[in-house]
Amino acid sequence: MTRAPYVNFGHYVSDAWAQAPKQTFRDLGRHLRAARGDAFAGAVLDVGCAAGELLAYLASVFPGIRATGVDVFDELLAEARKRVPAAAFAKASALDLPRELHGKFDVVTATGVMSVFDENEIAAFWRNLVAAAKPDGLVVVLAPLNDYGVDTMIRHRKRMHGRALGWETGWNIHAVETVADIVAALGRRVRFERFRFEGELARRDDPVRTWTLATADDPRQLTNGLKLLVDHYFMIVEAHA
Repeated sequence: MTRAPYVNFGHYVSDAWAQAPKQTFRDLGRHLRAARGDAFAGAVLDVGCAAGELLAYLASVFPGIRATGVDVFDELLAEARKRVPAAAFAKASALDLPRELHGKFDVVTATGVMSVFDENEIAAFWRNLVAAAKPDGLVVVLAPLNDYGVDTMIRHRKRMHGRALGWETGWNIHAVETVADIVAALGRRVRFERFRFEGELARRDDPVRTWTLATADDPRQLTNGLKLLVDHYFMIVEAHA
C-alpha cells in the first residue's frame, strides 16, 4: 500500500491565532511548570511547530526559554519566523532530526504530530524526540491514543465540491501499549494523562477538522468526518529510568 502524504496543514496559516491560548497549550504549560517550576528558562524544541503558536505561548509563560521549532513545510516555517522572531526555526522531519539537535534540549514537545506516522515510522518518531532531549530532559507529546490495545492505521480521501481529492494520512491512532513499549525500549518511562476538552467545537467546511459531539459518556467527545471518536492523551516522558 502506497504511503499517503500529510497535506492538511493549510489552516495553520489561514486561521488567525486564537485570542486566548488553546486549552492544549495551557495544559502543556501546566505539565512543564510541574516538572520544571515557574522560573523554567531552558532550551525548548517543538517538533512539528507549524506556525509557531505553541512556542509563542510557552515564551509568554516562561520568558527565559530558548525556543527552537522544526517543521517540514516551508509555508509554515515562513509564518513562524514572522510571528515568533525570537525563536529559531529549521526545516526538519521528526523522522530525521539533524544531529546537531541531539541532546540539546531541556524540553521537547510534539502536539498533533504523532498520528501522521504509521507502524513503520512510530519507533523512529519517538527515538528522535528522546535523542533531542538531554539525559534529564522532558518529552511531552499530545496525540490520539487507543486504550483498547488496538493500533489503527488510517488513509482517508475527502470528496469535496463534487470531486475526490488525494489520499492523505494524519489520523493514525496507536495503542497505549505500543507507545509504552517503544519508550521503555529507549530506557525511559512514560506517563499517560487523558486530555479532556472543556469547550465546544462546531463542524467546519473541512470534514477532517475536529468537532465536539455529545455522547452518553462525554458531552464534549471529540470526533471528525472520519467518524472516529478521538481521545487525546498527553504522554509525558521523563528522565532515564
